[in-house]
Amino acid sequence: MRAALLLIALALMGCTASSNDPLPVSKDVRLQLGVAYLNKGRLELAKPHLQAAMKRNPRSLNALFALAQWHLAANETDSALSLYQQALSWQPMSGALYNNYAVALCMAGEWEKALGYFDKVRLDTQYPFHTKSQQNRARCEKNKGHYASQP
Repeated sequence: MRAALLLIALALMGCTASSNDPLPVSKDVRLQLGVAYLNKGRLELAKPHLQAAMKRNPRSLNALFALAQWHLAANETDSALSLYQQALSWQPMSGALYNNYAVALCMAGEWEKALGYFDKVRLDTQYPFHTKSQQNRARCEKNKGHYASQP
């Protein structure tokens, strides 16, 4: 089941940038290193760099997105959800945050809640990836039906 959820997550990712650059680029060297290791699947090397980037700038959405994606890749969905919930308290109108939180909720099997957050993305008129978010929503909704029919 966890493997299936990870495959769903990988299909839903790419929500903050193009498919060739799934995580945001930053001037923070620790964040750059962490993202590079994460993109290569080197989770054990990525984590300390991503944690250092978050410690250096605890309100950086780029660092938060990267660390949350690390948690998702490590099958630590609850930790990713916690990071997103924390960020929602200080960035309540971010389309990128709504979208990524919804992806994590979908991975956690909280489909109805996820669909609600996908709907909130449109509240951020400056968010440039509305179409991608709606595609993510459709995938989440499709997976909801698939898993609901499983014994």
